[in-house]
Amino acid sequence: MNRITASTLTLMAGALLSISAQAASLDGTQWQTIDDKTGEKKAIIQLNERGGKVSGKIIKVLDKEKAKAVCTKCPGNLKNQPVEGLQILTGLKAEGSNQWSDGKLVDPESGKVYSGKITLSDNGQSLDLRGYVGTPLFGRSQTWQRIK
Repeated sequence: MNRITASTLTLMAGALLSISAQAASLDGTQWQTIDDKTGEKKAIIQLNERGGKVSGKIIKVLDKEKAKAVCTKCPGNLKNQPVEGLQILTGLKAEGSNQWSDGKLVDPESGKVYSGKITLSDNGQSLDLRGYVGTPLFGRSQTWQRIK
């Protein structure tokens, strides 16, 4: 009986370590955005991690009427670019376990650029995104859900 229990515990520990390692990686993951004001599903974002920095782009806008929209209010080289395919997160750097900060976020609806940080949940299935000006106390948060 003890042999089976030890074997089962070993398998469970290995599975948990595998889930934990998967949860900490954002490279290539896709996320369902949920509007923090309306609760409405808005878009699918793909995150990529290169050189220790996380970036993200909109790969699909879920509202068919807005799917062909361009970012008329976005700054610089993002101005008048299609919202689908738009790079909205840049430069987020790892800041300990499951947190990235010091990045920039672009709101394609307003064209405003915010400082930002993201925190991955312990189970790796949700991501809290915080956009702010100056200090994180003055900002907005959204929770995104991982797409499997």
